[in-house]
Amino acid sequence: MPTNPDMEELAAQLRCPSGDRGLVIAQNMDFTNANVIDRAIESLGLEQNDRVLEIGPGNASHVWKVLDKASGIVYDGVDISELMIEEARRINMDAAHVYFRLVDGAQLPYDDGKFHKIFTTNTIYFWADPEAYAKEIFRVLKVGGLLSIGFIPKRIMEHIPFSKHGFTLYEENAVTNLLETTGFEIVGQHTEKEFVTGSHGEQIEREFVITTGRKL
Repeated sequence: MPTNPDMEELAAQLRCPSGDRGLVIAQNMDFTNANVIDRAIESLGLEQNDRVLEIGPGNASHVWKVLDKASGIVYDGVDISELMIEEARRINMDAAHVYFRLVDGAQLPYDDGKFHKIFTTNTIYFWADPEAYAKEIFRVLKVGGLLSIGFIPKRIMEHIPFSKHGFTLYEENAVTNLLETTGFEIVGQHTEKEFVTGSHGEQIEREFVITTGRKL
């Protein structure tokens, strides 16, 4: 059974992957979060020439799923992990109109109204100031643009040992309240069940939530 220090290290790696272990964890995250990422992308209804921002793409091996939705899409990804930015650039080095930037997790280095669509999966737990960051996302989104947030609800996460170390957990209503307070109109929220592989190879049922808001 992992000790608390092991769980603390894992939690830190999930927040900001680094070193050799960070590379492995990033690969695992992209696999275990595949359904959440897919549903978040689908919820955006991507259209021709959309400019899309992903917050916390990890190694970004899924970017092709965004680009394949419509022609002329421009993708930007921001992450707080220098390692993930390096990996994302390496994996997507041959992709056109794909850009990655290292950020501080508090501000987005873009002009007002830059993006048509924004999405993020399993990062909301780490927002140091959720209201301020939601406002920052709102700022860089065009009027009428969509934001999609994918996350594992508190009722599931609170039973996972690493979530006790630096995670802020949310139920559906907390996320809708956060977005509505910021100025978003909630246009969709659904909860889905899936099976993921646990650390010992066992199949674990879990829920995930996709919440989508429109900038008014």
